[in-house]
Amino acid sequence: MARYDFSRLSVLVVEDSKFMRSLMVTTLRALGVERVMTAENGEEAIQIMAPAAALGESMVGRTGVDLILSDFVMPVVDGAMLLRWVRLAKKSPDRFLPFVMISAAADRDVIFDCRDAGVDEFVAKPFSANSVALRLTAVIENPRPYIYCPNYFGPDRRRRKGTAETEKRKTTDADIETLYSGKDLAAMKNSKKRVWVFKLPKSLKQKLSTGASGADEPPFDPEMLKAAEEKIQNMETDYADWVKESVELLQQAHHRCVEEPEKAHEHFQTINTLALELRGQGGIFGYPLISQFGKSLYDITGEGTTLSAQLLDLIDSHIDLVKVVINQKVAGDGGDVGRELLQSLAEAKRKFADQN
Repeated sequence: MARYDFSRLSVLVVEDSKFMRSLMVTTLRALGVERVMTAENGEEAIQIMAPAAALGESMVGRTGVDLILSDFVMPVVDGAMLLRWVRLAKKSPDRFLPFVMISAAADRDVIFDCRDAGVDEFVAKPFSANSVALRLTAVIENPRPYIYCPNYFGPDRRRRKGTAETEKRKTTDADIETLYSGKDLAAMKNSKKRVWVFKLPKSLKQKLSTGASGADEPPFDPEMLKAAEEKIQNMETDYADWVKESVELLQQAHHRCVEEPEKAHEHFQTINTLALELRGQGGIFGYPLISQFGKSLYDITGEGTTLSAQLLDLIDSHIDLVKVVINQKVAGDGGDVGRELLQSLAEAKRKFADQN
């Protein structure tokens, strides 16, 4: 495997959380990526790439961005909408642009939705420097062929070819045309084929390769990965401050549900978004209990949630548990304290279930 010079890589980070945006930029820079641009949501990302889009028809490599690393859940234009714009919009400057989605909403349905929208790789929060490095390496070292057919455009969704017993495609070799350039998109209009396979040059590999390689040489220097992990852990104080701010916002949204029941849907959405961030970040800094409580709070405040006094009590219990973990610095599984907190959550959920 080749050793790469990641200082040559240009990454666009799209993330609405200021803290998470800072964390992702810190991680990338620690891994050697020097050219990092940021956007607060998909709309801003599109505006950043708009100058390239204005040049005309989609062409590979026109954006000045080598790769997008985007959150999934964001206001205005979320990660899924941004991905579809990159892959399908007439004004997209590069429909083949490598796209890595990162999200705490790493549930099966979300991962499949991202896959079907044309994502290259998916990183689940909580993430580590190593998990980010592995996804970057996969995009660079082993880019998948791109598939175009009437109902899909993006990287080949199959990680491996099916066997004779499992292969269920209805197309034959006669239905497929292989193209070796992204410039051939217009030529497909007059083709009678049903599926087009784009096998493009490994341009990122060529751009980043240092020329040095060895069978046992990893793409990232192990010392660099170690330094990146240390950089992440050095942000623990910032993380604790962020959690305390999030707890305050959760309490405000909780109070507004009581004061403005007619707007409960909006306030639940705020709680749900904050819970998702708690779910994704706790494990990064050694607070897996916060990730567990965040996931539980996220699950009970999802779409279709109905306001009730019992639900508000359950939400309040989740907020109190997060406060205990961060104020008392209950790291890891928390030992006896952790077990007591988990038992408290179980009892609160059981009480809620009995009342409904």
